[in-house]
Amino acid sequence: MDEEASIILGDAIAFCQRDGQDARLINMLGQSRAISLTEDTLTIEAPSRFAIAQLKKHQPTIEAYLEEIAFAPIALDIVAPQGAATESATAPAASPAAPASAGDVPTIEHQHSDVSRETMAPLPTAAATSTNAPVTHMPIAHDATTGADSGIAIKNTLSADDFRRMMNQMKGGAPTKSAQAATPASPMPAPTVPAEQNTDGAPLAANSKFTFENFVYGPENSHAYRSALKFAALADERGTCTSLFIYGKSGLGKTHLLLAIKNELAEKSPEIKVKYANSQAYLDDLMTEFDRQKKSNAPIMQAYHGVDVLIIDDIQNIIGKRASVDYFFQLMDEFIRNNKKVVIAADRAPKDLSMDERLTSRFNAGMLCLVAEPSYEMKYKILQRYYESTIVAAPEAGDDSLLAAYGGDGGHLTDEHFKHMAEVSGTNIRELESFCERCAGEAGDREREGGELTFDDIDAIASQYFDTSAKKINVQTVQSVIEEQYGVTHEELIGPRRNANIAKARHIAIYLAIEMCEMTTTAVGAEFGNRNHSTVSTSYKKVQKMIQEDRTVTEDLKSLRDKITLRS
Repeated sequence: MDEEASIILGDAIAFCQRDGQDARLINMLGQSRAISLTEDTLTIEAPSRFAIAQLKKHQPTIEAYLEEIAFAPIALDIVAPQGAATESATAPAASPAAPASAGDVPTIEHQHSDVSRETMAPLPTAAATSTNAPVTHMPIAHDATTGADSGIAIKNTLSADDFRRMMNQMKGGAPTKSAQAATPASPMPAPTVPAEQNTDGAPLAANSKFTFENFVYGPENSHAYRSALKFAALADERGTCTSLFIYGKSGLGKTHLLLAIKNELAEKSPEIKVKYANSQAYLDDLMTEFDRQKKSNAPIMQAYHGVDVLIIDDIQNIIGKRASVDYFFQLMDEFIRNNKKVVIAADRAPKDLSMDERLTSRFNAGMLCLVAEPSYEMKYKILQRYYESTIVAAPEAGDDSLLAAYGGDGGHLTDEHFKHMAEVSGTNIRELESFCERCAGEAGDREREGGELTFDDIDAIASQYFDTSAKKINVQTVQSVIEEQYGVTHEELIGPRRNANIAKARHIAIYLAIEMCEMTTTAVGAEFGNRNHSTVSTSYKKVQKMIQEDRTVTEDLKSLRDKITLRS
């Protein structure tokens, strides 16, 4: 790999992140490989033929960044993955892989995304409804659990009609006709073209995927989701819900919620003036205003002071800049004093940001919401929804000559694939999406070779995305894996029953808990039905003896360790 080419590609990715470009564009660039850099051309190898088609749509944007970085025009040359050209050349008559039918894809009741979930397909546009193709609506399902086949329960709490009804009732109106009529769930709509960008880096509302309807939510983020809904519904009522502060680690869906508020107001209440800015846009605007004031004595940040709702993302990056922190405090104080609306997102709670004590107190008194890392069940849902709405619903191969030559990109992922992917993946939702893309691409490669995607393939891809070397293992994860492996319930595992299968499962669970969880025997005993130190020690010694007498036990333990580590 050309070192200079790699550097300039990395800078281009950083510029895309700085300006809040589409997450899929950033993912695809991140998976691309820099090949060479000449005086006027950067050559990169895209991860797949589908990625080539998508990157070409964004080529003008990427080339503008390259020129900004290199101080000279740089053309972008996107080439196919190694081996793809040979494959298509030697088999030109091969028909494209048939897309999976609706019956082939395991279904599960849909729910909103955090995010997650910055990934879901937008509702059909007017252009889409004018075609002869049937128009479907986003199935945001009613309270339900999945079928017995999946073994994963996802509780949904809001249907599309309930969402519209709630938003209307919050404003004191009567239910709309659409809210009065029951609409059966139907398949996912095909996504529209990538959203255009505003100057602040946020997508325009018309084509945005960042909506409340497209947000997958669960116990980890439902408080933030409902608070954002309430804020948007009452945005035109001065003095009510004046501040919303959402915090949590990167990649968990905070930006999705902020943009959902912005897009909801743009669509339903265009008379409300809204300003969205991520931290970099805010700092750039502030520096520009400083220069402008020197020449014209214009008021600082008038574009921010003159709006009704101010939305600032990633403020931890602002707080750390001493030159700008005073102006930020003044701006926040003015909005709160005037009962104007403020929405803030950060990676930490207000008390941990070293903000002015008055602002910390006011944000704590408002709607303060933590977005936590997704659980196994939520990751499963995120992966499945992203696959269905983005990969399966992608343009057909015939729409692009490169895709037609290659015969399609994404392969078929089954329910078992999604379960295993959820087990071995991390919690960053943007990385989950990219991981899903890679697994679908690998599945497509395997199918073209006459095979299928294996769990080992998924594990190999996961190792490139997620660091499992320094994970803290909790005893509940150990117990869950053992229960699944030996077919026992949690009550049986920690209870008094002593039949052979349950006893063996209990001994191994205790052994692995001591080995992997950094717990004392007393602490482990407390997690296994309050067993005492000597009982736990006996179980540990029994497994040690099993290891000495049966070599297959060592292999079984290694497999269990790997599964526990990957699920943690």
